[in-house]
Amino acid sequence: HVKWFFDYNVVNPPLPIGDVLDATFVRLFLTSVAGIYLFFLLDRYTYKHRYLTEFDQKLKRFDNVAAYIMRGSAGVFALTLFLWWALGIGQSFFLTPELKTDAPWVPWVHLLMALSVLSHRTTPIAGLGFIFLYVAGGLSYGIFHILDYPIFLGIGYYLTVSTAQGKSWLKSGLVVLFAFTGLTLIWAAVEKFAYPSWTVTVLEGKPEMLMGMTPPMFMKVSGFSEMALTFILLGAASVVGRLVALGLMAVFVLAVFEFGVVDAVGHLMIVAILWVLIVRGPTDARNMLVLPGKSLFTEAYFMTGLYFLAFGMIFILYYGIHYLSYGT
Repeated sequence: HVKWFFDYNVVNPPLPIGDVLDATFVRLFLTSVAGIYLFFLLDRYTYKHRYLTEFDQKLKRFDNVAAYIMRGSAGVFALTLFLWWALGIGQSFFLTPELKTDAPWVPWVHLLMALSVLSHRTTPIAGLGFIFLYVAGGLSYGIFHILDYPIFLGIGYYLTVSTAQGKSWLKSGLVVLFAFTGLTLIWAAVEKFAYPSWTVTVLEGKPEMLMGMTPPMFMKVSGFSEMALTFILLGAASVVGRLVALGLMAVFVLAVFEFGVVDAVGHLMIVAILWVLIVRGPTDARNMLVLPGKSLFTEAYFMTGLYFLAFGMIFILYYGIHYLSYGT
């Protein structure tokens, strides 16, 4: 989320799609397709042969642990946003650092959210707070900009239904939470293709991040990595998915050492959700993507086809919504 640190302008048109789809892009796309296919061969093989299945199912009982992780993280997150303003560190903002606001009530909503998670009964207030601030941010900054952060709608819904009676509500909360987190990460991946110039300043100041690549190549590799890993997280059916979540969480944690407290606060909730995915695991809704009675090769083909579909649809949505929002 380069917008937290450097200048940007979402009104400017994204890189023309013809410039995005160069030879390097095509090669990396085909590489990611091959990686997706091979991963889901391994994932479905592990799932169908029931490796560590009993262990996986036992972890899925830790719904209470997931709730405590989310409540605690949401409380720390909201309290930090309040203190950011109250201690004069910086201007108040809607949920993320670049969505700045002078509205005097916003910090107090943050404080109310932080206090509400102290009790199981009042936790839904924090959930409604996330949803309310997301909508308020959208009204101030526009639909295209706020689509960077649908994760907050997922968090809001999860916290709102976390105290409801019946496992179906909690299950729906986890499904929405994971799905909206995935959408956030995939949307951020497309931004790396559409607005690579935004990150040039970052790369100029931290050339060690390039790992020997040119900035354009680095941005493409980063975009494909984020896209493919997020798709894997959303589609993995076996315990292997937890290992992917652990690796991705490590990336976000290590980034804090490079970018400091703003990055730590901004990515706190993503790290918390990945931690929930590691500890508790996905919901049984993930089984909708499993094809009973089909061969491993058919299942891998199926998931690879979904990857093609997801990749194309997210590009159409990104460029289409930008055009509808700004006419460019």
